[in-house]
Amino acid sequence: MIRILSISAQTILNYLYEAYNYLVQFIAHILQITIFQADPGLATQYATLISYLIPLTAIYIILVFASGLKKIIGYLVAAGWGFIILMLILAKVG
Repeated sequence: MIRILSISAQTILNYLYEAYNYLVQFIAHILQITIFQADPGLATQYATLISYLIPLTAIYIILVFASGLKKIIGYLVAAGWGFIILMLILAKVG
């Protein structure tokens, strides 16, 4: 018998939280060894802000591409209907 893997929402949220913490720690470490060598405490504050902006930027980029793709698909649909109507007219005339 096949057992279906059951993962609760709490488990998924815990994994996301852990991934977020690792991201903040990684960014803070990079900032500490590069920009904020004199004051490492600021690195954590800026790392938190940067980690908030990363998903927002990703969502924005996806929406920009989706908007551009929406326009292209609209042109393709309009051209397709135009070609079908033209073929129907040519079939009736010819």
